[in-house]
Amino acid sequence: MIKERYFDHLYSGELLAVLEVSSTPACLLDVHHQTVTLNRTLSTELMISETKLHLSNWLSLFQIHNRGEIYRVIHHSSEWNETELGVSIQIADQLKAFSCKMLHLSNGNIAVIFSPPTNKTNKSSQKSIQDPKRNPLPSCTVLNLKEAFSTQVSTTRTSQVKDRLVQAADYFPYGLAMLNSNWEVIYANPKMERMVDMNLSDYYRKKLWDLFPVNDYNSFFQHYLRAMETQEPVEFQGNVHKTGIVIDVTVVPSEQGITIIAKDVSRYNLQLESMKKTEERFNLLSSNIKEACWICSPDLGELHYLSDAFTHIYGVDKQVILNDPPQLFNLIDEEYLDIVKEAGVIMTQKEHQVEYTITTPAGEKKWIRMRGFPAEDQGRKYVVGIDEEITQIKEMTLLEEKSRQLSTITQMAAGVAHEIKNPLTAIKGFLQIGAANPDLRDSYHDIILDEVNRIESIVQDFMMLSKPKSSVQLEYVNLEAIISYVSRLLDPDSSSKEVMIYYSCDSNLKGFYSEPKRLKQILINLVANAMESLGRDGEVQIETVVQDDELIISVIDNGHGLSEQELSKLGEPFYTTKEKGTGLGIMVTKKMIDDLDGQIRYQSSKGEGTCVTVRLPYKT
Repeated sequence: MIKERYFDHLYSGELLAVLEVSSTPACLLDVHHQTVTLNRTLSTELMISETKLHLSNWLSLFQIHNRGEIYRVIHHSSEWNETELGVSIQIADQLKAFSCKMLHLSNGNIAVIFSPPTNKTNKSSQKSIQDPKRNPLPSCTVLNLKEAFSTQVSTTRTSQVKDRLVQAADYFPYGLAMLNSNWEVIYANPKMERMVDMNLSDYYRKKLWDLFPVNDYNSFFQHYLRAMETQEPVEFQGNVHKTGIVIDVTVVPSEQGITIIAKDVSRYNLQLESMKKTEERFNLLSSNIKEACWICSPDLGELHYLSDAFTHIYGVDKQVILNDPPQLFNLIDEEYLDIVKEAGVIMTQKEHQVEYTITTPAGEKKWIRMRGFPAEDQGRKYVVGIDEEITQIKEMTLLEEKSRQLSTITQMAAGVAHEIKNPLTAIKGFLQIGAANPDLRDSYHDIILDEVNRIESIVQDFMMLSKPKSSVQLEYVNLEAIISYVSRLLDPDSSSKEVMIYYSCDSNLKGFYSEPKRLKQILINLVANAMESLGRDGEVQIETVVQDDELIISVIDNGHGLSEQELSKLGEPFYTTKEKGTGLGIMVTKKMIDDLDGQIRYQSSKGEGTCVTVRLPYKT
């Protein structure tokens, strides 16, 4: 007759092994020898390599305020059978809280089981009382865990241990069942009954195949048989047909039968399947776009992901960079290296982009635009970004710029030729008349000189526009003094036209840094243009305002104004509304304003005058 009593063989070490199979962190305290034995789950959880510690070393793992409490509980073990404490343990750089259940075993040892803390306050009890609602089986049935763990030698201590094991099994978070060597069910906890949707207590001493058809659960029976024959734990995954759930099963064999531990992983599998599908879609997307996607750590030292497009763009196998991220810097051209590193630091804080050139191992030059931003997932921080090749875009932009330059040069050259041709024709004609009639030569002298001056003015403006931006010599200037100088310079013209020039200054305006020569010429050109648009009794108003580190100069006149069509053409080479204008004056003025890092804007309406606004950096 095969015994069905597990408890005779359930030594402390076996209890630790059972808890190990269910991935429950636990340890055994041998108070007499002052040693503590940890199962692998607990040593992994605490991130320590030892599985056997001296009691004092084990106590040192806990926070100081827990050590005294645990020490008192251990040395007053005769006063309790089971107790639970809330403790904290420093693991690496993190303080982790546990609910620590301590069970007094029959051999004088103490089993300590660790679990996440609960909101419920647990107190020490003299005796564990089994909740009849948790296990409705009468104590005389073999299907009750007490009978499964029964012993021939009845003592108070072993009875208490059985009670505690029954309660622990009923509250066990996974399904737990036991079969004897005759394939008869001798115990099942409530969790297992809910998993199979069957009240197993009604099937005491029933063969397993009477409850679960062999055809439906063939793989289960094969694994159970394998565990019995080999006497080694077996793990597998299967489907419960009645409830439709997927379970991870661990089978722990012994000479008396097998213990079955089942965990419902249906939701986990659904989540895993969803994650796999999401990953497949992401890989499909990242593999079929030209941009290279990447994910790295916040310190930029580790790359977690690189899409396949990276190899095509950089000409290097992405796995090489994944294994050694700093090798990427070897591809970036030296003149951009510091800019890229600085941009990477900015990307850890906010969205940012940078453009740079690389030289591939094949010697090919490429322009790259990198965009990145910080991201967070489940409390972990990352930097996510996209690299795209913009070589063609850069080349097209350069070609467009050159095309515009050539078009402008052609247009200006044609304009200069046309503008110079007219005065040259006049000069030639008057020189011919003078040669034929020497007495009239002096009569045309002033006209010829005016035409020569006109040619000189056109050439000077053209040369000004053709010059690249020269260095600006900043000086500390007084704007009121410059405006006063311009007013005096233009006073003869304003007086002859009976035009009034007014000036209003912001009270916050002080001396600032600029280039006085360019500033004077800008004001002269703007005020002169305003005066030319006025009739008699006209007015020109100069206003200055300081706003957000900018100096705003406005020149306002009450002249005839400009139409929308005229405004749209303003600034084009040789476009002018003046009778004798060349159209280059506005272009020259705009170039000088650009040299001072400023901006110019025109506002005008026909018959209502014009307002020209210049914005310049206000550096005090």
